[in-house]
Amino acid sequence: MSLSTGQCCFLIIERVFARYVFLPTGASVALALWTLHAWTMDAGDISPFVVLISPTKRCGKTTVLIILSYLTPRAELASNISPSALFRYVEEIRPTLLIDEADSFVKDNEELRGILNSGHTKAAAYVIRNVEINGEHKPRRFSTWAPKAIATIRELADTLEDRAAVLTLQRKPRSAKVERLRKRDNAEFAVLRQKAARWAADNFAKLADPDPQIPDALNDRAADNWRPLLAIADLAGGDWPKKAQDAALVLSGEEMSTFNVELLADIRAAFGEAEIITSADLVAALVADPERPWATWGKGDKPLTQNGLARLLKPFAIISDTVHPAGRPHAKGYKRVWFEDAWASYLSGQNPSPQQIPDSKACKRASTDETGTTRDFQSVQKELPHALKNANLSYSQAGLHVSTVENAESGGEGDSATTKPLPYDAGLIPDCLRRTAPSGGNGARTLSDIDAVLEELAARGERPPWRPRGRGWHLMGDLPRQEAGAIVFLKERWVPALSSGPDDDVFDIDPGWRQ
Repeated sequence: MSLSTGQCCFLIIERVFARYVFLPTGASVALALWTLHAWTMDAGDISPFVVLISPTKRCGKTTVLIILSYLTPRAELASNISPSALFRYVEEIRPTLLIDEADSFVKDNEELRGILNSGHTKAAAYVIRNVEINGEHKPRRFSTWAPKAIATIRELADTLEDRAAVLTLQRKPRSAKVERLRKRDNAEFAVLRQKAARWAADNFAKLADPDPQIPDALNDRAADNWRPLLAIADLAGGDWPKKAQDAALVLSGEEMSTFNVELLADIRAAFGEAEIITSADLVAALVADPERPWATWGKGDKPLTQNGLARLLKPFAIISDTVHPAGRPHAKGYKRVWFEDAWASYLSGQNPSPQQIPDSKACKRASTDETGTTRDFQSVQKELPHALKNANLSYSQAGLHVSTVENAESGGEGDSATTKPLPYDAGLIPDCLRRTAPSGGNGARTLSDIDAVLEELAARGERPPWRPRGRGWHLMGDLPRQEAGAIVFLKERWVPALSSGPDDDVFDIDPGWRQ
């Protein structure tokens, strides 16, 4: 079965993550969908975080963030950020914010956590601070609306994890084979950025009010988190809707978050098909597994007792009573019917034996060469030839980075930066094209319509410094300029508009750059 262009794009992005990182089931699907969400988040009202958790170091968290930095718009990877810098940076740049080493500074910083939490919902994604203007302190509203991925050792605060797709990474076993990521941008990533931007431009309007099918096992917050991701999967088509729902269930189904809820799950297993069970038999079943907490629950690592079991079940209003097991003397115990409501409320989303998500069918492309395999997917190892000789989407536009794109004709591996001087000096940037006022103060306009920009320029008698083409996405914000003979991109802002057709390029500032 042939795959659509969009499905190929999604599949290759998914494979990139599985190619370089040992990932849990469903994680490569979630990361691929979240990558496209970073390009389209303004279409919706919710922006779920990605939280990468590992029990210790060297589990691949930073590698995932680096890959995201190569694939998402205006990516900024930081290992520390203060509360005041966070909202000011988001207001000015609107980056894809990738936070590493969060265990060292986020969990105990309530102000920072509150600002991060606010960015989950567009309507509430603001903080208000006093700023000095002409010697007077006046309140100003700052936006916190930006896609965010956070990496940490051990847990983050519950409020952050509740707003996230949580991916628990483990250290790669010796038997697992993944490739080593050369931590440089290259032509493969540049191509995927352009493909992602193209897909986002074509599908942005369709994500404005999504109504994908949500698995019943997701709680209300998890459903909110996965709704934009599932909507993206629906638009991708093929087997992506099923893959996305499977990933949502595995990663965000109602999970056992407390010992009491873990106890309910183990009691359900101990009951089996029985309708009643004595307290003695139930405790014996619970403590029989040395890897479960009940074997060493009491003081001095003593096993759980019948009295201890009764105390744990008290919050669920489940109290032991006399039961009459067949062929045995009556004794204190429990009936299955007493647990049914609790199991339905707390365990409805659990999948005790999650099925492995099936591998996607291979996507054949003339510009890729699948020569190796990883744990989940065939890898894409060679560059896409003649992909982008001028990749106008540098992976960190906000940070004044030069796009490092290998010229496919040079035969290189995509690790060396090749730059091309601009054919002319772009000159001064008109104020109307800046994301913020030149001073960075109040009154900054955020333009969202290419037609409005053109009308304003026409009223001033000025011509746009880019070449509009159809109604694809156009570069808004600081324009590319020549610096030390290289193309540098600053503060890019992509404004969605209707595409004029499949042959319309995502961007086209000057035809001379596209030779």
